[in-house]
Amino acid sequence: MRRILLAWMLGVAVVGQAVAGDLPTAQPVIGSTLPGQPISVLFVGNSYTFYNDLPQMVRRMSVEAAQPRPLQVRDVTFGGASLQAHWQRGEVQQVIAGQHWDYVVIQDFSTMPVDDPDLTREYVRRVAAAAREAGAQPILYLTWARQARPAMQDQLDSVYTELANETHALLAPVGQAWKRALAVSPQPHLFIEDGSHPSYAGSYLAASVFYSLIYGVQPPAPSAEQLARLDQANPGDLQGYAWASIQAQDLALRSVPQALRSLPVTATR
Repeated sequence: MRRILLAWMLGVAVVGQAVAGDLPTAQPVIGSTLPGQPISVLFVGNSYTFYNDLPQMVRRMSVEAAQPRPLQVRDVTFGGASLQAHWQRGEVQQVIAGQHWDYVVIQDFSTMPVDDPDLTREYVRRVAAAAREAGAQPILYLTWARQARPAMQDQLDSVYTELANETHALLAPVGQAWKRALAVSPQPHLFIEDGSHPSYAGSYLAASVFYSLIYGVQPPAPSAEQLARLDQANPGDLQGYAWASIQAQDLALRSVPQALRSLPVTATR
């Protein structure tokens, strides 16, 4: 009797292993789903990200708008960084894998998509794959052209849009919003004196793009402190350029994962 029982138990174990072996490997679920839980965003980039503390500017918008799921942000940045340099250092991989992220924002060196687009492609793919493996939704940070090289924008648009489609990333069209703003008269002062880095107004425009992409609405009215730092730039106009640039994109490039969608708080002015 004991031999029969042992044989039966072994048979059940073998069948169980066979069935388990046939099951598909579980894939990470993009986005956290707990009500009220902050939306966690990791920014990977360089001075185009850390000037004026862009990540905190976007987070502050989410708090001031009383979003039910405000942002929780962190950045891995250093001056002049390319994605290749980030990858070779190894910190980005460690930070992505070290905790849960809902979004990972990916920004390459400003001229790399123009001067060496294949290098941008290689390392955007690597960072985006690491983000997805950890259960995060990649966002590509489409930057602006240098003030003295406005023709750069077409190449930046082309490379980042191609990569966003390929990697199923969202696209933050900051450079396109800058192009809209710089087409009006008088132009808002988006650059500092070096013709490359953003002024406070330039970072505010970038933050408006990220906020509008993540939440699906325009940002709240700026605080008195922010108004004083915008150097006569009209925040409503900047928000409008951000919103128009996002709405001009293909739906796939601006549709956030279902788990990260929430009833948005309408911006007040």
